[in-house]
Amino acid sequence: MESVKLHFKKQGSGPALYILHGLLGSLDNWQTVANSLTDEFTVFLVDLRNHGRSPHTQDMNYPLMAADVLQLIEEQSTEPVFILGHSMGGKVVMQCLAENSDLFRKAIIADIGPKKYAGGHESILQAMSSMDLSQLAKRSDADELLKISIPDFGTRQFILKNLDRASENGFQWKCNLTAIIANYPKIMDKIKFENPVATPVLFLSGGNSNYISLDDHNSIRYMFSKAQFQSITDAGHWVHAEKTKETIEAIKKYFG
Repeated sequence: MESVKLHFKKQGSGPALYILHGLLGSLDNWQTVANSLTDEFTVFLVDLRNHGRSPHTQDMNYPLMAADVLQLIEEQSTEPVFILGHSMGGKVVMQCLAENSDLFRKAIIADIGPKKYAGGHESILQAMSSMDLSQLAKRSDADELLKISIPDFGTRQFILKNLDRASENGFQWKCNLTAIIANYPKIMDKIKFENPVATPVLFLSGGNSNYISLDDHNSIRYMFSKAQFQSITDAGHWVHAEKTKETIEAIKKYFG
C-alpha cells in the first residue's frame, strides 16, 4: 500500500488541527473556517489524493487515503493532534482512528457515519465527465452547461471550484475525475473496524441532513466508545458552508 505526499496549507499557532474536505472538494472549502481558528490552533488544510493539488493516482480507497494522512501527520507533528473531516474526509478520519488512534487527541466528523451509503453523486459525476472542456472559452460557459443537469446554483459553484486553467488554452479538472468515478463504490463503502476506537469523537451533523439518523447513533457508539453527537439547526450536509459561525463555535468548544 503506497502512500502519496499530500498538498497542504499550514497556518496559525497552537496545537495541531488537521482538516480534511469531502468528495470533489479541496482545502479551499475550509479556508474561512481555518481563518477563525488560527489564534488557537496550527491548522493544516489538506488536499486528499485525487483532489486539489495533491497527486493523482489510479487507486483510491479509505486505507490508502488514511495512509496518506497518517504519513503527513507523522512528518509534520510530534504530539497527538486534533483532526476534523467532512463527508468523505470524515470517513478518512475514521479509518485513521481505526489504524492508529494514538496519533489523535480528539476528532470531529462532520455529517457522515461509518456505514455504507447508497450514493447520490452519480448525476454530478456524469455531468462533469460529459463536458468537453476544450470547448470552454470562460468559466461561465461551464456553468451554463452544468445548468442542464444540475439546476442548483450552490452545487454548481462547488463543482466549478474544481475547474482550472490548462497549461495551454482551455480548462482542466483539478480533481482526478476518472479515478473518482472508477472508485466511487469504494468511496461509498463502509469503514471496517477490527476493534472499537477509544478516541473522543464528536459527530457534528446538519439538522436538515439525512446522512446521520438517530438510528445510527447506537451503531456509532458501538465502534466509538466516547462518541458525542451535536446537530446544527437549519444546516444541510455542507454544514460548514451553510452555518459557518456555528461550526466554528462547535470546533472551538470541543477542541478547546
